[in-house]
Amino acid sequence: MKFDYVRPVVFALVLVGAGSGPPALADALLTLSPSLTEVSDLITVAGNYPAVNSAPFLTPAGTGYDGVALLLIHRTDGDYYCTGALIAPTLLLTAAHCLSNTAGEMITTRVDASFYPAGGATVVVTATSGFLVDPSYDGAVVSDYDVALVRLPESPGSWADVYGLYEGVVTDDPYTVVGFGRRGDGATGTQTSSGLRRQGFNTFDFFYSPGVLMSDFDNGIAVNDASCYFGPSFCNLGLGLLESSTAPGDSGGPVFFGNQIVAITTFGASIGSPPDVDSKLNSSFGELDGFVYIGYNEDWIDSNVPEPSLDPLAALALAAMLAAARKRRAGRNALT
Repeated sequence: MKFDYVRPVVFALVLVGAGSGPPALADALLTLSPSLTEVSDLITVAGNYPAVNSAPFLTPAGTGYDGVALLLIHRTDGDYYCTGALIAPTLLLTAAHCLSNTAGEMITTRVDASFYPAGGATVVVTATSGFLVDPSYDGAVVSDYDVALVRLPESPGSWADVYGLYEGVVTDDPYTVVGFGRRGDGATGTQTSSGLRRQGFNTFDFFYSPGVLMSDFDNGIAVNDASCYFGPSFCNLGLGLLESSTAPGDSGGPVFFGNQIVAITTFGASIGSPPDVDSKLNSSFGELDGFVYIGYNEDWIDSNVPEPSLDPLAALALAAMLAAARKRRAGRNALT
């Protein structure tokens, strides 16, 4: 299935009769806003515990994820863990809410980015400035613009992976999400603290808005298939034992199609039981994960990526390539 972000599905129009099931997602998110605000940095892989401590959920150094960093973010209201990924040697992509308060105001004073190279000690790069938040972000829990960048004073090293941004069509093919958040079992939710890098697997189920993609955490039982409550075309029982969700500490972490970033983690939601197995917002089966679609924010991101140093001929060649890419992107966005 292909998803068309030019013509997103409007889920506020999905009506569920009284007593027949959970409300439409838009209504549920409004109802849950206070709870979601408290856990807006709720994001990491919560797969099948304790299997989450072994392959294929682990991400050993040297296997393509050495550009994904654990972020210890020092803010005026406390210290928080998030996740970020390099999109240039000295530029990290993460979530705006990691750096801002609920009004969208920047309150970060320092970011310690920890990288884990193969065969070496942890590398920590500290930034005390260079924090950029998408100017359209207003602090809302569910936002098309929950995107931020952190400029590092230096590269962690030539070994660190740098990721491109996905420019293809979003589909329901399996994706890989990477983060340093809590881990646990889908039956009981998250159980342990943040701090270890893991990967998980799932598929996008629908666009909530032009810039927000949604997935659910399936256990293979129809009554716990959260996306199915919004229409039969979204019913899917998941990926079996590979099915994963997100949990606290994964905010800002990359979601990959191949080795390119298609989205970043932004929030979690529960619409009650059923489909949620325990009616708690704790990364258990039957919950929903929200991701900011990078394609919707690509122009702002691109405008802040530093240009590489090039000789004049190479610069002209790069300019021609970028112009051709913009034409292809414009043509793709015009499709109906």
